[in-house]
Amino acid sequence: MSTKINYLTREGYERLVQELHDLKKIELPKILERLSDAKAMWDLSENFEYKSALEDKDFAQTRINEIEELIHNVEIIKEEKKTSKKTDKTVDYWTKVTVSVEWDKEYTVDIVGTGETWIDWKNLKISLESPLWLAIKWKKIWEIGKMKLATGKVDVKIVNIQ
Repeated sequence: MSTKINYLTREGYERLVQELHDLKKIELPKILERLSDAKAMWDLSENFEYKSALEDKDFAQTRINEIEELIHNVEIIKEEKKTSKKTDKTVDYWTKVTVSVEWDKEYTVDIVGTGETWIDWKNLKISLESPLWLAIKWKKIWEIGKMKLATGKVDVKIVNIQ
């Protein structure tokens, strides 16, 4: 049975390890204390604080399990700066890419490792498992890839690679 390798940047790995530490050592103990206090209050069937703490515990435990799985079989990918000519660049791991989907609006995305998209919602980040990555990987500027969606395939043109 083959084990799935999770590709992460050093920064992404370190952020996940820190999140795991915070969840286990800070957040989960606080949640368990809330749960214990809520149990002592009154009837659990109508105890909102108990139910809320139980949901928070489940969420924290689920996230702990996700992170542990991500970092269990990880391969750290080095971010390398390429010195080739602009036209020779291809969409690679850890690049910033501007794409045009069906010649409509342009989107600039960062290609990141599995699990790193969850870390930062402020910037558009796609993982190495996303349909967009599969459509544009190894393509050069102005090349077109086909992105598979549930509704069919759409054209994705590479506008810029940074």
